[in-house]
Amino acid sequence: MRRTLQCIFFCLFSFSLSLTAQRSPISAAVGMYKGKATILLNGKPQTPVIYALTDVPGGRWPWEEVPKHTIQTFCEANIHLMQVDLFFDHVWMENDSINLDTARMLLRGVLNACPDAAILIRFHVNPPKWWQSKNPEENTVYADGPAKTYHGPGLHRLIQDDEKTVLRYSLASAKWIEDASRHLKLFLQALQKVPEANALIGIQVAGGVFGEWHYWGFLDNEPDMSNPMLLYFRAWLKNKYQNEKALQVSWKDPSVNFQNASLPTVAERTTTKAGIFRDPDSERKIIDYYEAQHDCVAEDIIHFCQVVKESWPRPIITGTFYGYFYSVFGREAAGGHLALMKVLNSPWVDYLSGPHAYYPNPGSEPGDPYRSRSLINSVALHGKLWLDEMDIRPPLVDVSDSDFDSSLQKSIATTRQHMLFTYSKGMGFWFYDFGPSGMAVGTRTKNHGNFGWWDEPSLMKDIRQVKALMDSNLEKIYTHDADVLLVHDTKTFYYTSATKSGNSLEHWANNWVPIAIFKSVVVHDVIHIDDLEKINPDQYKAIVFVNDWVMTDRQKKFIREKLARNHRHLIFIYAPGYSNEEKLDPAFIENVTGIKTEMSRDTTYSFNNHPVDPLFVITDQNAAPLEYFKGSSRVDFARRTFGDYDSWYMVLPSTDPSVWRNIFQKAGANIYDEDGDIFYTGHNILSVHTVAGGDKTIHLKNGKRVHLHLPPISTTLLNPETGEVILR
Repeated sequence: MRRTLQCIFFCLFSFSLSLTAQRSPISAAVGMYKGKATILLNGKPQTPVIYALTDVPGGRWPWEEVPKHTIQTFCEANIHLMQVDLFFDHVWMENDSINLDTARMLLRGVLNACPDAAILIRFHVNPPKWWQSKNPEENTVYADGPAKTYHGPGLHRLIQDDEKTVLRYSLASAKWIEDASRHLKLFLQALQKVPEANALIGIQVAGGVFGEWHYWGFLDNEPDMSNPMLLYFRAWLKNKYQNEKALQVSWKDPSVNFQNASLPTVAERTTTKAGIFRDPDSERKIIDYYEAQHDCVAEDIIHFCQVVKESWPRPIITGTFYGYFYSVFGREAAGGHLALMKVLNSPWVDYLSGPHAYYPNPGSEPGDPYRSRSLINSVALHGKLWLDEMDIRPPLVDVSDSDFDSSLQKSIATTRQHMLFTYSKGMGFWFYDFGPSGMAVGTRTKNHGNFGWWDEPSLMKDIRQVKALMDSNLEKIYTHDADVLLVHDTKTFYYTSATKSGNSLEHWANNWVPIAIFKSVVVHDVIHIDDLEKINPDQYKAIVFVNDWVMTDRQKKFIREKLARNHRHLIFIYAPGYSNEEKLDPAFIENVTGIKTEMSRDTTYSFNNHPVDPLFVITDQNAAPLEYFKGSSRVDFARRTFGDYDSWYMVLPSTDPSVWRNIFQKAGANIYDEDGDIFYTGHNILSVHTVAGGDKTIHLKNGKRVHLHLPPISTTLLNPETGEVILR
């Protein structure tokens, strides 16, 4: 097999070496330009729209007929940023040598199809499988079962079955870090000497589940009881507490020290002592473990990004899959991305990325609001770029099918909507094309043909038009018009149940409430609570605190003094500020909301068939009751008007768009229409996505009313100031 690959490579190499040699090396960076983070190639701004092949066997090699064709098709649509996948298994040989054949073939294959391409490599820093066999003591040990090998013989992905309890290295392994870092440096030092590398502009470091830096087995299992994780945890504790007396006081254990501290058992991880909350006073060990695990993964990412930047002879872009907040399956503590601030504050990381939110309403059907997986406005506040991985297959059917016309209409409407959401936020995306591999995402079955997912002339024409519009706005100052803000938190997951059932209320609030807010027909931003002091509060009429159940005194003070003013409306859900990281106190809730409550441990009240414990009941006589617990006279939703602001407090999260629309109307936020259509605005465009179509009255932010007739299942672009149609 290697001889065959080498033969193919040298044929390609001989044919195109002279062309490659003429290309000058590209210096690449992510920098602020016209008010937003932007890809800069040799100092020139680029619209961050990328075409990407996948890692799936049978469709990743750009010299093959179908992948080559799809690269050419996107290149002709003026999309010249390209991405390919590469693994250590391809370059780090068992004799400890570095082999560049596959890397050069990938780069050369892209350049043969698109000579002007600027290329990013998603580089999987997982050690080769032979390394794991030689170093079994460095592998993950699952807390609740043995590691297994699931796939059978034949062709399979190198990251196949990653979501299960696969035999994989520990993300805390110091030996892996040392060996992989050395060989990544050797690889980059060798690669920079070949002519194809002149086109390389970035490395996305990938690891963990599917390269997305989730901890192995996190969906249904608990990692990681390995010796590498134990050593990391003890070192982390020493760094945090400095002396053993402080550790003993925090853990309420006079016998614990930095040499004997243990990893929490499954029983400890799946038990909480204060309802759905962990009591910081008596459960600090488990809180510390999860925080350490997330710090470990974040440090891995930052480390490898630093290796890339320091090993390349000119400026290069580094990025990673990280920052997932939505659609993490209720397993955020076990394997989410909770050390977001650590990664965002790193100078070595230029961009974060991830697939769109997979649920609820993932954007695959007309009428669904497409949305990014991350707290995307926090990424922007840190001067980073966010790149969406668009891995939704358009609903195209074969041209001979009687449903072809309707499938094309849906494909254009949804693809345009997907592109415009991220663009409206000042960010970018890539088309992640499983089509050439014949893989239907989510199954192991073949689809009805090996072709590019977007490989249809009318659809590609529309993609080219939208890309041209984006290019035309490159030199314009970026502005965005959201007047509603959602505030989320990641540290809350350290202090609440790690199980799917115990985490149900928080999971629902974080994932279903935003859908209702989209369908209330406002435009909103989303940030991490740690970035509150970075925002311009005057932009927002209403601020929703979704899962901010752990707040510092500084954050509470900022809310009271800077946000609770100028007739702003603040909306709080469930247990705002109930923990200050040191203790749980119901009085903290009134301190944040200004509304009196009473705590109950009555577990007869449930949400989504899970008991709500603790339960908070609104008792404030000065607050107007708006809703009651089912079958009860106890208030669970109320509003209190103060001199300069309004406080709304809903104990249980509402997913009714009409409830949210009423709140936002009272707050003075702009409601774009009365029909529940999906609107995005920012970056000089207003996008309206509609299923029913028909006569519309659209309310622009400046007060102007625009009357339009829109076709069903369509996405239309308007000028946000005049309402003029830019692109039907």
